[in-house]
Amino acid sequence: MKRRIITALVLLAILLPALIVPSLLRVFEVILGIIAVTATVEILNMYEKKNHYYSTTVRILTVVFMLLLYFSIVNYGADYFNNLDNSLIRKMLVWLHLEKFMSPITVLIAMFIFFMATMTLSSELEVSDVGRIYTAVIYVGVCVGALTVLRHLGVRFIVYLFTITVLTDTFALVFGMLLGKHKMAPVISPKKTWEGAIGGSIVATIVGFLFIFFYPYFASPFHGEQLDFFNGVFNYENFTLMGKIFFALVISLSISVCSQIGDLVASKLKRNYGIKDYSQVFPGHGGVLDRFDSAFFASAIFILFIICEMKLYAPILPLPTVGLF
Repeated sequence: MKRRIITALVLLAILLPALIVPSLLRVFEVILGIIAVTATVEILNMYEKKNHYYSTTVRILTVVFMLLLYFSIVNYGADYFNNLDNSLIRKMLVWLHLEKFMSPITVLIAMFIFFMATMTLSSELEVSDVGRIYTAVIYVGVCVGALTVLRHLGVRFIVYLFTITVLTDTFALVFGMLLGKHKMAPVISPKKTWEGAIGGSIVATIVGFLFIFFYPYFASPFHGEQLDFFNGVFNYENFTLMGKIFFALVISLSISVCSQIGDLVASKLKRNYGIKDYSQVFPGHGGVLDRFDSAFFASAIFILFIICEMKLYAPILPLPTVGLF
């Protein structure tokens, strides 16, 4: 327990300044890049527990395609949100004159062609190996890309995301201990119950709704004026009152549910490959995917909501600079 607490304090000491201080935003991107590479290596190491050994070349190519997908998602976000023009990734792609070509679909197509060709020409890769590589690339690239875009849209989105995931996990445990009778996924995670999952999501959804709905009031000191939670992302302020309430509840509930799915996905993979933790990068906590599995998965659904609403209501909106939040 002592080692777990010390590790948590060290992580907070490193991540919080990089997350909150605007001048350290590019440092935060570098940290996320390191996290992404580490998570990809963790998945590849997990595969090897069942004799799916990959050469150094295949490992490097997997990491490269994951980074390309990660970069393409951030680049795609920069095409719609002006704040991402300051992203280290976007500036690097502009410097290389690749910003017009780098999109998620082009990376996925290139990866498909490359690994399918490699599979036919090399005896090292089987069809199942290519599927595993796709899983590693898409899982990590999409989720870390989503987290990066959310941070550039505003610290509030990251705070909101982690508030929901932490509350979901915490109160799922509390309600599970108090009321849990029906096992949710006994083979994957024997301690999880439907009562705990529902209770955790209810609490997290209520708090997430309050976070969005009352954000203009408690964040006004940072802005100097009342701005809604989704200001600059899409026209949430033009929704009717019932529309705002409905959307805030739906997105909070969706993120909470997806955070639990993310946890179960990580548990399913670990159980399937017979491992307890993905690695020991964080002493007392396990690996990157052990610590951030819920947030990874939840970030993907969060950014999907933003993209869908943006496409419907706000084709291109510049984001104003409004301090820390």
